[in-house]
Amino acid sequence: MPELPEVETVCRGLFKKINNLKVLDVQLINKKLRYNIEPKKIRKIINKKVKGVIRRGKNGIILFSNNLALNFHLGMTGKFIILEREIVLKKHDHLVIEFNKKISLVYNDVRKFGYLKIEETPLDIINYKNLGVEPLIINFFIQELFDTIKKKSANIKSILLDQSYICGIGNIYACEILFKAKISPYKKGYKLKKKEFISLMFAIKDILSLAIIKGGSSIKDFIKTDSELGYFQTEFKVYDREGKPCYNCNRLIERQKQNGRSSFYCKGCQNF
Repeated sequence: MPELPEVETVCRGLFKKINNLKVLDVQLINKKLRYNIEPKKIRKIINKKVKGVIRRGKNGIILFSNNLALNFHLGMTGKFIILEREIVLKKHDHLVIEFNKKISLVYNDVRKFGYLKIEETPLDIINYKNLGVEPLIINFFIQELFDTIKKKSANIKSILLDQSYICGIGNIYACEILFKAKISPYKKGYKLKKKEFISLMFAIKDILSLAIIKGGSSIKDFIKTDSELGYFQTEFKVYDREGKPCYNCNRLIERQKQNGRSSFYCKGCQNF
């Protein structure tokens, strides 16, 4: 499932290509995604201009010149493809938005687990969907987050995946963040010392910022809006490296099931 870096990459790609463009038509091919797309609502964006594209957690939001916004979540396999040529529909294309300047935006989703929802603006971005702190501005909330984590008995891996605490982090980046911070995924939240916690906060920002620069991680289905692949996967230190030597200590990377998800880590480096 696309995490913060992938969604941020998509939002930046959309902004670059469709901001200030006018919607000429909307073709709804299949309304049955995770939630049904409402035909009457989606057509309200016709003749409106795109006024911005923003991200909150793993959600993208396209803002229009009227009082509507298109909220999207890419689910497992969702992707936007920008066409600057004649539209040729492919299997699993669900929605086409046609703009002026002969540009079209196609939403494709093989597993149909993503969703597109029309919402009214203004949006309460701070409390949007009960999401927690944005990782890229995490330095403004250090003490608040530390006070909260000291009350948590869950393991640190689960806490990182809790979108109401810090939003946008999924399994891939949680593994990489914990390796960089040298913290075991099994350590309990309340046992983190302030020094360890600060290392964790720096690791979160560093890993996610680098992943955005690299265009996200293309493991299975993720592609950018220009149909190119992200390449942060070339930077993986532990994720999907089970049985391979650690780059730091040469101990073999381990993979364990943790709360239903695979945790990749080095017992030699992540020893506290």
